[in-house]
Amino acid sequence: MSGARHRSPGGGSHGARPRRPDRPDPPDRRVRRSARGRFTGPERSEQPERPGRPEGPGRPGRVGRSARPGRVGPDGRRRGWRARGIGLGAVSSAALLVLGGLTVTGIGFAAASVWHGGSPEECADGTTRTTLTITTAPTLAAPISRLAAEFSRAHSDQDGPCVTFDVSATPSDRALDALSRATTPGSTVPDVWIPESADWLELGQESNTAAQQLPARATTIAGSPVVIAMPRLMAQRLGWPEHHLTWADLAADADRTAFWPDRGEPRWGEFRLAMANPENSAAALRAVIGTVGAARRLAPADMTPGTFDQDRAAQATVLHLERSIDWLPQYDHQLFDSVRDGGTENGAAGSAPSAFPALESDVIAYNRTLTARTGPLSATTLVASYPADGAFTATVPYIVLKRTTDSAPRHAAADAFAAYLRGDAGRRALTAAGFRTPAELAGRDDPGGLAATLNATDGVRSTPPKLASTDASDSVLGTARRFFRHSRERGATLAVLDTSGSMALPLTSDAGRTRLQAATDAAMTGLRLFAPDSQVGLWQSSAELPDGHRELAPLARLNAAGHAGAGHAGTQRDDLTASLAALKPGGSTDLYSTAVAAVRELTDRYAADRLNRVVLFTDGDADTGGDDHPDGEQPGRRATASAEPTLDQAVSALRAAADPHRPVQLIVIGCDPGADLASLQRLAGATGGHAYLAPDADALFDIYVDTLTGA
Repeated sequence: MSGARHRSPGGGSHGARPRRPDRPDPPDRRVRRSARGRFTGPERSEQPERPGRPEGPGRPGRVGRSARPGRVGPDGRRRGWRARGIGLGAVSSAALLVLGGLTVTGIGFAAASVWHGGSPEECADGTTRTTLTITTAPTLAAPISRLAAEFSRAHSDQDGPCVTFDVSATPSDRALDALSRATTPGSTVPDVWIPESADWLELGQESNTAAQQLPARATTIAGSPVVIAMPRLMAQRLGWPEHHLTWADLAADADRTAFWPDRGEPRWGEFRLAMANPENSAAALRAVIGTVGAARRLAPADMTPGTFDQDRAAQATVLHLERSIDWLPQYDHQLFDSVRDGGTENGAAGSAPSAFPALESDVIAYNRTLTARTGPLSATTLVASYPADGAFTATVPYIVLKRTTDSAPRHAAADAFAAYLRGDAGRRALTAAGFRTPAELAGRDDPGGLAATLNATDGVRSTPPKLASTDASDSVLGTARRFFRHSRERGATLAVLDTSGSMALPLTSDAGRTRLQAATDAAMTGLRLFAPDSQVGLWQSSAELPDGHRELAPLARLNAAGHAGAGHAGTQRDDLTASLAALKPGGSTDLYSTAVAAVRELTDRYAADRLNRVVLFTDGDADTGGDDHPDGEQPGRRATASAEPTLDQAVSALRAAADPHRPVQLIVIGCDPGADLASLQRLAGATGGHAYLAPDADALFDIYVDTLTGA
């Protein structure tokens, strides 16, 4: 007889939230079951009522079954069997476990079914039992663990694989990360991996280490469309179920602070777009791809890595989406927690997100758990919108790792369990968890599929979108994921404006504009590209100032309250804009000394976990800073001797100031086409930075993406 043994390693929680009832286990929590396949865990109120269990003869109080006839053992005697509990039969305390940086309280016990007189490592015929390790996404842990236990029972008295299952639940991003870091064959690598989306298999092909362990394809056992989840009342206010939000709607509506008041619902405030981090969520990653596809009129199959690496319009769409997100938790389950509990984590107490990308299966599971507890429909139930401008389906793959195929017993066990999952028992368990069957995903009727079990409170369509024949490649998924990560990077940027006398001269390419006007216009355009929580400060540079420069605005978040000295009650962004508009040219040039001072200042005030940059706007005229008001002097002529260092001296000073533990780059924007780009590049290059010449608005966006996002 085979058995099912399940471990419970623990998982992660965020904040002080209780476990979500519709999620079987939090991230990284190992699922444990008894030999009968029922949950055991710390929160009995969340588990179904357990019927009484007959006690084995002579073993009062032990988890097990009454004896029954078995089959003939290797010694010719007919044997009965019993379930021998390994570990705790009843839990009276919690074990604090730490795994992968997460701390979670988890309890349970492992169980294995063995023959009378045999050992847990042996089959009925005396041969060694095969252990099959399975890592599954947390949302699939309950049905997969239940099916493993049922498979064990089904094969107890008949021919077939003699298997002990070891099922663990780990978020898919962490499972992939573990595969990518595995350097020794077989180390921390499961036999079978079941993530919630085949996108994780595609992403695994980008890692050489992971790709060496993963097959190119996998069997699909279920699937779930990617949807836009909304609280039911909000969706109905927008015309649901007749009207469904699109990805384009989602990006546009998130910018409108009066969205709900304009629709007669002032109590809901602004439209709050939330999203799990696409680094960790397949649904969120698909939302990024869908939004770009809608903006660029591209199907995912038509996208290339250049869509996210080189297409500035696509990158601008991602930046706009990222800036529009009101709350970006790590995992999807936190979004459902937020809706259930009122959404206090997103910064607006008592208000849930207006919309967020999710898997349809998670919406179903959430609603069924909620309605089972509350009875009538609640305002916090969710409904699903199916975006017409980008329909995606997360197919659930059954991934047999290459190391498993090298072992005939494990390979046979993995294949047998895959067939079981695709059979009637597997379809029943997975549809009960809210997943579509492979037949439904292919557009065929399936009497045993999810559609037959749906009701109005589930909040989803009975018929899912048809599965696309072609989809985004692994490289497209990878570049989209990476660029969103770069878009999340924030900077600590000290902007320095050269206001020496030469900045009063007209541009060599446009006599109607001065160099200072070009510099301030470029600075204001760049300022609009920064996220609200970016830190930006402002200096002015001229030899007529003490020390050759002065601080106009301290380094602070752009959405921070402005300073009283600015004469208004605005934000840091408002202060910077006002200071830039008030700049006047005058004095000789202290360009090189100011560049060195600014880099040293930012190094001393280094902001960890941010991109620390000094951005210097200048005409590049370091030899003749000039004076715009002495008698008889012409702009561009130095009036008096100066202690300004030479370019070579400035480069040496910048290299000496470099600190590898506190890296600060100097970015130089030459605002006049006639500037000496080679000299400016030498100056910036001493810090690992770059110099750019007379950029227009499009070029400024390029500079922002290349140097201020880490892309």
